[in-house]
Amino acid sequence: MREVSCPSCGAPVRFSSAQSLLAVCGYCRATLMRRDLDVENVGKMAELIPDPTPLQLGVEGKYRGTHFAVAGRIQVEYPDGAWNEWFLFFDDGKTGWLGEACGTYMISFEKEAKEPLPAWESLTPGTPVVLNGRSYGVSDVRTARVVGGEGELPFRVAGGYEARVADLRTDSEAFATIDYSDEAPRVFVGEAVEFGSLDLNGLREFEGW
Repeated sequence: MREVSCPSCGAPVRFSSAQSLLAVCGYCRATLMRRDLDVENVGKMAELIPDPTPLQLGVEGKYRGTHFAVAGRIQVEYPDGAWNEWFLFFDDGKTGWLGEACGTYMISFEKEAKEPLPAWESLTPGTPVVLNGRSYGVSDVRTARVVGGEGELPFRVAGGYEARVADLRTDSEAFATIDYSDEAPRVFVGEAVEFGSLDLNGLREFEGW
């Protein structure tokens, strides 16, 4: 873990993992990029949209017996709503994502696809796609907008950034997402999970709960 002083306001900002390249100051929302031994202020992160999520930075839980902690969040919106992607640190050194949308939760990990990925323009619901030998069907194709981020993240995020994503499903709980936002698409593979199965603690408390 490395703690630095925010170049903008002087508040402490933490980089908990070598895989964290970006951190958002919790006080002034300055966006800090780690460059070797130094950090650079690359602008101010846009404010997130208030939402009723029970998750927050610092929440801890377990997935398949391995403890994790929530280190960061990306908030994304589209015409019909919004969703959160929570960045996770696992005790075994891995990092992953907890997707949260309309009361559903999905754990995923970034993977390198062995097969050539289909072009964004070729995807429509129902299109068959094979990833690492497994057959999926496209369930959703959408262009969304990144609202902003918080905490620690493994890549640069900025409000207003256009996200082009395709969700893939199987007959089981397995799913995958191909993110075409950058020049080189990113592949995330995982499964749907029950909220209660994650053994979460440190959740937000709401009046009346």
